[in-house]
Amino acid sequence: MQFFSQSVIAEIPLVVMVICVISVGLWISNILYDYGVPNYISRKIGHSAGGLAFLAAFAFSTSGWPIIIAASSGVLLLTVRLMKPHAIRGVGGTGRSHKVLAEVWFPWVAVPVFAISWLWLNQPGVAVACLLFMAWGDGVTGLVRAQVYKKPVKGLWGSLAMFGVCLVISWVFIHPFWIGLSASIVAVVVEWVFGDNGVIKWADDNWAIPLISMVIILGLMASIGKLH
Repeated sequence: MQFFSQSVIAEIPLVVMVICVISVGLWISNILYDYGVPNYISRKIGHSAGGLAFLAAFAFSTSGWPIIIAASSGVLLLTVRLMKPHAIRGVGGTGRSHKVLAEVWFPWVAVPVFAISWLWLNQPGVAVACLLFMAWGDGVTGLVRAQVYKKPVKGLWGSLAMFGVCLVISWVFIHPFWIGLSASIVAVVVEWVFGDNGVIKWADDNWAIPLISMVIILGLMASIGKLH
């Protein structure tokens, strides 16, 4: 278990790059929102940028910087949400009073996912895959539903799109593939239950998708002796 390596200083440029990716995503989300793009679409740009930031975690030698970036990003977003919410209007909870901190959960959920999957169990691929289920899988779902139904509602095509994206992510990062397949199905079900207009209103799919997917993947891996 290694939180930081000797290359901690050398990796600072990577930290700056990840922060820039996140900032650009928030900036573009605001621009789209200001041009009249509905919030349920503009915030998916933040999803995409967040996914790039999660994917960039592989560039780091240990989980140290990814955990710190995720925790710090959540604190910053929470501070902005409380003090100047208009500054993150493109990804904020506009129209979603029951999920007003959704954009804060987005980076914060990466802390336990990285800590458990990578820092503790040395499975960085599992951590990134579970986070991409949320960032890109759920992101595609929202965009497809916006095109098909023209409003943020549940629908078969959005769920199928998410399932397809999660399958690709699983094929790349999760081995054996059947474990990723199982987690992909679970992720889609969790999005349906916890997402916008979902069955469970008080919860948020931004933390539910990565955490539940992680539990499923690690549990199945442990059952076949893939965790040591």
